[in-house]
Formats: sequence, structure tokens, C-alpha cells
Amino acid sequence: MKNAYTLLGILLLTSQISFAEQKVTSGQYELHYNTFPSTFLSKEVASANQIQRSKNRGVISISVLDTSQDPSLAVEAEVTISAKNLLNQKKEVKFFKIVEANEAIYYLGTYALNDQEDINFSIEAKPQGSETVLKVKFNREFFTD
Repeated sequence: MKNAYTLLGILLLTSQISFAEQKVTSGQYELHYNTFPSTFLSKEVASANQIQRSKNRGVISISVLDTSQDPSLAVEAEVTISAKNLLNQKKEVKFFKIVEANEAIYYLGTYALNDQEDINFSIEAKPQGSETVLKVKFNREFFTD
């Protein structure tokens, strides 16, 4: 459990370091997302979550919040992720759900990347028990050297 809290802290820290807050809103739901190199994770956190640390591996973090609750409540969602490079070649994203003591729920995905590679991401998330579908498309350029 301690490793999960450490991972969440790192994810929050890297989201602040890497980019401004990244989210989309639809009705009462927010979809938060971020990407970063897997080397941002400590060896302990990566090992505890079976994430390969490498300059050629990236991580995508996704969470869905119900903002009608006070404070906002993390909710489970049906999440799909697709990623393609500029040559329209599909990048495989292996992702899994992490639930921390029923307080935090987030989805982490890992993918291969190359130096100076632009990756176009497309995310859809449908919160459990809702008809709302949150969608976002964005791209990131990664530097590995």
C-alpha cells in the first residue's frame, strides 16, 4: 500500500513538473491525464507496480473524478487508449487499474518510445454507471537521449 501512495505522489509531482494541469470535463466528470518517461519513477515504485524503467518506455496516467461529490471522488471507468506515431503506426499501450484503499483509482499504461518521437494519444473514458463519455486527443514529443 505504501508503494501505491508513493506512486500517486510521484504521478502528481510529475504532472506538475511536466505540464500544466491536463483535464477535460463533461457534466459532473473530469478526466485527468498525463504522460512521462518511465525513468521518472523510482526503482522501488516501478518494481512494485511491475513497470519497466527505461529511457525507451513511457507512462500514461489517467484518472476520472466525479465532481458532484465534495470533495471530488475518484470513480472507476471503462477506459480505452490508442496511440500512434506520426507515421500512423500503432503504439501498443499496456494499461492496468490501480485502486488504493477505495480512495484513489487510476489507470496506468506503458508504451515504447523513440528519441524525438511524436505520439498522438486518444483516450475515452466512460464512468461506471454513467452514459457520459469523456474524450481527449493530444500529442507529445519525447526525447530519450
